[in-house]
Amino acid sequence: MSQPFEVTTETAKAAPPAVVSLMHVGGMTPADWVTVLTLLYLALQIGLLIPRYVARLREYWENRRGS
Repeated sequence: MSQPFEVTTETAKAAPPAVVSLMHVGGMTPADWVTVLTLLYLALQIGLLIPRYVARLREYWENRRGS
């Protein structure tokens, strides 16, 4: 009965170092991964904002011409 609990406990203890080791396998440190993911996040946010700003600019210019 206690053996499955022990296996689960030991697996949970080993998980953080295992994740760090797997990150190093890619040839990048965890700090590098954070940098890459942050840049990806920024690129996605910028990509979502640009169409919205373009639409607002078009609307502004159309309203200005109509006035």
